[in-house]
Amino acid sequence: MRKVIYTTGLIAALAAFSSCKKYLDIVPVGKVVPTTVEDFRKELDAAYTLAKGDKGLASYRSDEIKMNETRSSDVNQLKPNFFWEENEGVNIFTYNWKDYYQQIFYANHLIDAVGGATEGTPAQINQLAGEAYLVRAYAHFNLVNLFGKPYNEATAGTDKAVPLITKIDLQKATPRNTVKEVYDQVISDVEAGLALVNVDQFETTSSYRFSKLSGLALAARVYLYTHQWDKSLTAAKALLEKKPTLADFNKSNNLPTLYNSVESIQAFEQNYNAISIQTAFVSDKLYALYDQTGDLRLKIFYAKDAKQNNTVAKVGFSNSYRQSFRVAEIYLIAAEAAAQLNQPDLARNYLSELKKNRLTPAFYQTEVTRLAALTGADLLKEIQDERFRELAFEGHRWFDLRRTTQPQIVHALKARTVTLQAGDPRYTIKIPTEAIANNPLLTD
Repeated sequence: MRKVIYTTGLIAALAAFSSCKKYLDIVPVGKVVPTTVEDFRKELDAAYTLAKGDKGLASYRSDEIKMNETRSSDVNQLKPNFFWEENEGVNIFTYNWKDYYQQIFYANHLIDAVGGATEGTPAQINQLAGEAYLVRAYAHFNLVNLFGKPYNEATAGTDKAVPLITKIDLQKATPRNTVKEVYDQVISDVEAGLALVNVDQFETTSSYRFSKLSGLALAARVYLYTHQWDKSLTAAKALLEKKPTLADFNKSNNLPTLYNSVESIQAFEQNYNAISIQTAFVSDKLYALYDQTGDLRLKIFYAKDAKQNNTVAKVGFSNSYRQSFRVAEIYLIAAEAAAQLNQPDLARNYLSELKKNRLTPAFYQTEVTRLAALTGADLLKEIQDERFRELAFEGHRWFDLRRTTQPQIVHALKARTVTLQAGDPRYTIKIPTEAIANNPLLTD
């Protein structure tokens, strides 16, 4: 079998940082352009591998982490992020800006070219095209939530976000699109992808790929973020009809965040890397949110180190800890969407089903009684608190804070204390200076 060299995405990703011309000369002589379904599958799989272990970096900006001071070299690399600084001379991470755009360019090439693939069936071609649309949607979704202003219906049409790239043009320097423009394209791509993918869910060994179920999970999440509650609830319901199973912590201690968990819908992202995983303790605020005797997540999600600090057990630096979408999130999405639609009974039902699998039977009964009295804003707050408890350290908290209350956060490390004020502009991360230097159109 010939070796296929996939360069389109790499060169195009580099193009996002420059006027592109100097990169045109690095195309390898004699490269093999993908032509068969197998070739295109390899190209798309290469896009999936770009999901690095940096997703959890945004957690350091949130209220779920307390920094571990024992590893000074690692702390020094992460400290600017922890204190909401944009000092790239110290902070080596740029939130995967390049990798997301490289994924997008791979996806763009697939969308443009896979229709002409040979040695495959129409169903295989449609599946590849559908996955490419969903990859492009997910990359843009993550970019807009990191580098764009939080979604607000009143201002989304003018708020600046990130460049929206849907075509390969190495000569074009692209300015920032608005938040609305990016989300409109994300939704269009999600809908296009769902219309094409025909695999309900891949087996565990290929669970990093987008399928019908993970496409629905992405749709439910995107519609939630854009306040399209009815569409979010519809997508969540459709998914839960096919995959409702939650891990029961009364029967098993297995982490639901592992790629082979009964809850796993899609697993291609790793939340933490070797550096970040060594520096994260559970914040006092988060730890106190769990019932200390009735919530089984305490002993499964967390552990004590030699100094009795609360360490995070639900993340790890191996492929086993890859997770992008899982069933618990879908229950929480359904609960939030139902509550926003003034369907409190339905919202409580989804919330109760999750709690039943996370709490001791005695404490669960207490919670059912408490939930029955919650309505309106109180019910929504409980759903957000449950997201905090259940989805901690999975890359959700920073996004949740941005899209809801944007509260004040205080971070302390050694002798230094820094405050992120409510509604602070630093709730939006600045575009990397390297990108701006190569493309001045990216300035605010």
